[in-house]
Amino acid sequence: MRQFPAGLPETLAAEVDSLGEEIMAAIAREVPAYARPLEGGFGRGVRRGVAEALHRFLTVVEAGPHCAPDLAASREVYVRLGRGEVHSGRSLDNLLSAYRVGARVSWRRLGEAAVRHGGVDAAGLVSLAEMMFAYIDGISAASAEGYAAEQFAAGGERERLLDRIGEMLLTGAPADAVAQVAEAASVRLPRRLAAVLIPARPEPQPVAGREPATSVVVPAGLVPAGSAPAVPAPGRTEPFLLPADYPRAVQGQDTWLFMGSAERGPARAALAKRLAGLAAVVGPAVPWGQAKASAARARFARDARSAGRLAGAVAADPLFTDEHLSALVLARDPGLVTDLATRLLAPLDGLPSRTRERLAETLLHWLSLRGQRGLIAERLHIHPQTVRYRVNQLRELFGPCLEDPDVRFDLELVLRAGATGTGTEPAAASDDGNGSAEPARPDSAAGAVARR
Repeated sequence: MRQFPAGLPETLAAEVDSLGEEIMAAIAREVPAYARPLEGGFGRGVRRGVAEALHRFLTVVEAGPHCAPDLAASREVYVRLGRGEVHSGRSLDNLLSAYRVGARVSWRRLGEAAVRHGGVDAAGLVSLAEMMFAYIDGISAASAEGYAAEQFAAGGERERLLDRIGEMLLTGAPADAVAQVAEAASVRLPRRLAAVLIPARPEPQPVAGREPATSVVVPAGLVPAGSAPAVPAPGRTEPFLLPADYPRAVQGQDTWLFMGSAERGPARAALAKRLAGLAAVVGPAVPWGQAKASAARARFARDARSAGRLAGAVAADPLFTDEHLSALVLARDPGLVTDLATRLLAPLDGLPSRTRERLAETLLHWLSLRGQRGLIAERLHIHPQTVRYRVNQLRELFGPCLEDPDVRFDLELVLRAGATGTGTEPAAASDDGNGSAEPARPDSAAGAVARR
């Protein structure tokens, strides 16, 4: 391939100064993200990039069509332009569009100048165009590399700051300090958030008559968003991905997330689905400055569930603490509840275990349903006559105190807490201790009450 005619680089160089301004105007006009006065550091960067591209292209023309474009001397300019787009919050597409606009305007002007210079035939113009667009491809690649590198660095820094915010929320750091770090990470903390505790290896809740639930090993299915796929945790059909934009922290083997409140409706259902199988505990929604209190509630609820003190809380299911407030109140001092139960339920001492459970279950329903025999029978899946029989037993055992509203309240409280007394069982446990046998039910709901 022959060289360009002598003097062509000089002819093209005469176009550079005015060409630069034309390119700047075309970019501002055709690329909406740059449709603003090109001033300050941003304007200087764009102007320098345009000027560098034009002057460096002239050296490519001087080298001739047979030489590949050499970007080494100016490559860092375009890498920095790509990095700058990340800091500006713009897509790389904007910068690449600007390059395409510049290439089109440059080719029109420089092609016309080459024709006026003379001596450049059709093959020469084709070579000039190929060189120009190869050069644009090169600087586009350099900017893409800079953009990707800065995006990776910024992502790593953001992850670090999210971890830091999570630690500060968990430990109750001053609000102004948290706000400062959040601003540095470009994180907008929601007005209200909830602490979400994901235990690394939660203890299965003991349930009489059932096999313990399989422990959920969270690290197998708990991975940062964007990382390689993970093996799902037991009980899940897919791995749990840590949300990318929420503060989080690791304390011991527990993972904490601080998420916008999902107090009701579809948002809660979606969160419950997302946390399914992880034994997660969701604290109450609070102003973010009180996140430590939400975390404390979640931690306490996890411990209460592990100890079997929360009725209806299945080990692997997400536990929303605001749905178990009364149970949590009772679980706060289990010794106190036990002492109260020991005193109030003393009349059941000495009965066989099965009888004690059945009577405790019946008493709870009798108290909560205000003695409505039909409803009690329906809830317990027994005949109304059986309800009548049991209630008569209870009246004989407890006497007139069942008519005292304060005693009734305390009885319902301890029964809801699952305390049914620890009376000494006689050797025989086949009847109701009253000489009247009642058919045993293998799956008695009384056991469920006793286990609460």
